This record gives sequence, C-alpha cells and structure tokens, in this order.
Amino acid sequence: MRLRSTIGGVLAAAVLVLFVPGPAWAHSTLLRTDPADGATVSTPLTAVALTFNEPVKQQFSTIVVTGADGKSYVDGKPHAVDRTLSQAVRPLPAGAVTVAWRTVSADGHPIEGRFAFTNSAAAAPSTDAQAPPTPGPTTQAPTTQAAAPTPAAAAGDGSSGLPWAVAGGVVVVVLAGGAVLWRRRSGAGRSG
Repeated sequence: MRLRSTIGGVLAAAVLVLFVPGPAWAHSTLLRTDPADGATVSTPLTAVALTFNEPVKQQFSTIVVTGADGKSYVDGKPHAVDRTLSQAVRPLPAGAVTVAWRTVSADGHPIEGRFAFTNSAAAAPSTDAQAPPTPGPTTQAPTTQAAAPTPAAAAGDGSSGLPWAVAGGVVVVVLAGGAVLWRRRSGAGRSG
C-alpha cells in the first residue's frame, strides 16, 4: 500500500514538472515599437526600434523595413541593447512603410511579427540608385506580400528542448526505479 502511494506521488510530481511550464520557459513579448503601429511620422527617421519584455538574441534577429515602393530601406544589421532591438534605415520615401521582424527569445523560441506606419516626412535626395525617393504621398496600403525574414541559424538552435529532455530523463529513471522496487517487494512477499 505504501509503495503505491509513493509511486502515485512520484507520477504526480512528474506530471507537474512536464506540464506546468515555469516562467523561465516563457517566450519574449513585443511591448512597443518606435514608430508605433499605425502612426504617422513627420520627421525623418534614422532607425526603427522594437522593445521586448526581456532580452532577445541579436545574432538571430532580422528586421526588414519596406517602403511603399516595395524596396528595402535597411542600413546594416539589427542591434540589440538590453531589451530593445533597433534597425538603422536609409532615408524613407513618403507613404506606407512596413516593418517585418523575426528574432529569438531568451528561451530559444523564434518569434516574429510586423507593423506599419506612414511616413509623411520629405525624403532627402538619395545618391543610392537602389532606393530613389518616391515623389509625393501615396495612399497605397502597407505591403503584406513581404515574407518575414527567417534566419537560418535559428533553426538549429534547439536550446528550447533541453529542459524537456532533462525532465523526461528524470521521469524515466524514477519510473524504472519504482518498477524495480515494486518487483522486489512483490517477489519478497510471495517467497515469505
């Protein structure tokens, strides 16, 4: 009788460990963006910024800033400081601007999203033939065709499975030990 209650307690503890995730396994959450989603910007921007509830992994982060003309205006790679991920941009054309982002939480889980704002600031003349400014404001809706960037390195990270593997190993060892103990006791009861 005592053995059954012990095994039942061990199984209940294993269920709690496996199915009640702790706060360390929570994914990062986007708290705010600068510019805000749906905002109209009247001064020239040099960067966009995303602030999360916890730090994210810079090496697996990608931000794509697309103007109304469908061209990318990113300048370099994203930069993370504390909980803020920022992306420098070249002078933006007037009109709708879409920002698609992808990053990796501290727990190793990839997260992504997008937001849009309207640029009403006059773009400075650009010598870059790749991104000429679009003349005049446009009423085109934010582009939804641009696929969210996917960092290849994030796919092989795998760090989010480690807690589950450890917990699963503990459960297997505990169950095997309980089975051996039960067999010994039931064998001793039959021979005596």
